[in-house]
Amino acid sequence: MAKKKPSWLEVSGPVRAEAAQGVYSAAYSLAELAEKNAIDPEKFKGFRQRSRLETVTWRAGWSRGDLIAAGGRGAFASKADVVVVFLHGWDGSGAIWEDLPGRLCAQEKNILVLVPDVNGFGRSPFRKPDALGFNDCDPKANMRAVEGWLRLLGLLGGRRHVPVVFAGHSMSGASLFYLNERAWSRQRVGRCALAPALLTNDVLRQGFYRSLGIGIWAGRQLQLDRLTETISRGIIPQLIPGASQAVRAEHERIFKRTSKATLANTFYAMGQARRPVHGPEWERFRVVLGHSDRLVGVGPMLSLLADLGFRSRQIRVVLGDHYFFSISRESQRLHRENKDIVLEEIRALVAACR
Repeated sequence: MAKKKPSWLEVSGPVRAEAAQGVYSAAYSLAELAEKNAIDPEKFKGFRQRSRLETVTWRAGWSRGDLIAAGGRGAFASKADVVVVFLHGWDGSGAIWEDLPGRLCAQEKNILVLVPDVNGFGRSPFRKPDALGFNDCDPKANMRAVEGWLRLLGLLGGRRHVPVVFAGHSMSGASLFYLNERAWSRQRVGRCALAPALLTNDVLRQGFYRSLGIGIWAGRQLQLDRLTETISRGIIPQLIPGASQAVRAEHERIFKRTSKATLANTFYAMGQARRPVHGPEWERFRVVLGHSDRLVGVGPMLSLLADLGFRSRQIRVVLGDHYFFSISRESQRLHRENKDIVLEEIRALVAACR
């Protein structure tokens, strides 16, 4: 009798209980899944060549009751009504979402939540970061890598055509505008872009992103550790003025551990990205902006969204900065309500895609 090929949900590290009641999660890596034949090793090799990533690592979350009803971990991915994917921004990791994925699992039945590290950050590094060009890691390339990862898992172009909802912040919020709509033509897709760093209508910020990317690159080339340290002290406070202490610590940790070539190219690429083309699937697309965001200007972004064909009901401006959904002692007056608003927007997209 032929040996049954394991599903990727059956190949993981320890399953752990999350803070949200009844929610469980486990960690996965494409490299590990290929090694254990839970995904096609040859297709994984092709993915690595195209994306230039060493691997993709992520956490999956689900409700304990849903898992039991579906008959076990091996069957759950194919029986979930909707898959929700949380994509972090520049110099971040899946940890920046804090308790949002767990809260979503607790409030929505029969969904699978995936929280990857993307675009060379965290535990999903580029294979040869020193050989990168900015086109290898711009928002469009990031989206193609995410789509390639989901295709390997059977969640894009698979037999069942499960709906997928994306929540993307900053760099990955911009990436959502470059989704390959032809590839998703047989599946319902929802997108929620939070503070998307899509700067094609903002000349001043384009210049800032390119200059800072060049600065990081110069510091790396000249081995000027003081220069890169100075730049990090300038950039990170712009990213996280109102974020929680945990998010601040994660950004600092990722900056220290990430290749400076990755940091430079991905930051520069956001200032160089080409204008996206309006597609028919933008109906299930929501954008949330912070009123005091220094990295994404509300005025230029609203003008761009209007030019791209968005309607007022698809856009919300909340009181807060670039991390308007993360709460610190200083920002709790403005940010606490925002986390609930973001959750509402994602749940509305889940309902629209079911």
